[in-house]
Amino acid sequence: MTKVYCEMINLAQAQSRRDLMAPQLQAARVEPYVHPAFDHRQDTRGDIDRLSRAFGAWGVFKRQDRAITISHAQVWQRFVDSGASHCLVIEDDVYLSHDLGQWLYDLCWWPESAHIVKLERWRSETLKVLMRPGHEHLGREVRQVLSRHTGAAGYMLTRHAAKVLLDQQPYKLTVDQLLFNLNASRVARKLGVAQVTPALVVQGNEPHDHAAHNDVRSRPTGWQLRRQKLQRAYYEIAYPLSTFFAVARGHARLDPVPFAETTLSPQTHGVCA
Repeated sequence: MTKVYCEMINLAQAQSRRDLMAPQLQAARVEPYVHPAFDHRQDTRGDIDRLSRAFGAWGVFKRQDRAITISHAQVWQRFVDSGASHCLVIEDDVYLSHDLGQWLYDLCWWPESAHIVKLERWRSETLKVLMRPGHEHLGREVRQVLSRHTGAAGYMLTRHAAKVLLDQQPYKLTVDQLLFNLNASRVARKLGVAQVTPALVVQGNEPHDHAAHNDVRSRPTGWQLRRQKLQRAYYEIAYPLSTFFAVARGHARLDPVPFAETTLSPQTHGVCA
């Protein structure tokens, strides 16, 4: 059995989110650590400007997104300090597959080509991701990701990945762009990304009053907006030639990523059984 460090990102005052997550975690047989997430509204030491920048490769980096990215980095540091070989990171607004605990029990399914594995399905009904065919494990497939993905509410990474990501401070990309935008994030290309599909995690498990706690997200204007549009347009097409060749040869295809609550029978003891 492999020991996996697990942590859920949650603001100290967000008790209602912890309460909603409790039955999800119990059904999935996952017991994560919960440490107070970084709250930029209580940042009296200026850590947000020390650990992140307001503008980067994907354009304006809003304060709330910077705080979320720092919160993920704090998890990566605790994971490295724990001595575990792999880490599961989830956010506090997700639904979990009942199979998740079994995927953590034995990591024989982990792909050799990746140091980051995305477990999440992004909520968009139209999003498709360019992926290579992968290996199937009891109803789910682990596929290499070749195009930009969205969301960082459920993923796993190795110790090597965590150390490399911690070295990227100060951050100039949101955590999901840093981890899953293979064009804008050089570190994502270097580490390699895989996707479990059907996914084991999907967002949407939110308290009724969640909108009241959200920060107002301002849109950039003027030259800053034009610069952001130009940068994003460039990174949307800046794929390496190897990606175009993979598509042309039929070695990769665009597919949606669904979510499945379970694909294993209750008698199944391991994903690789």
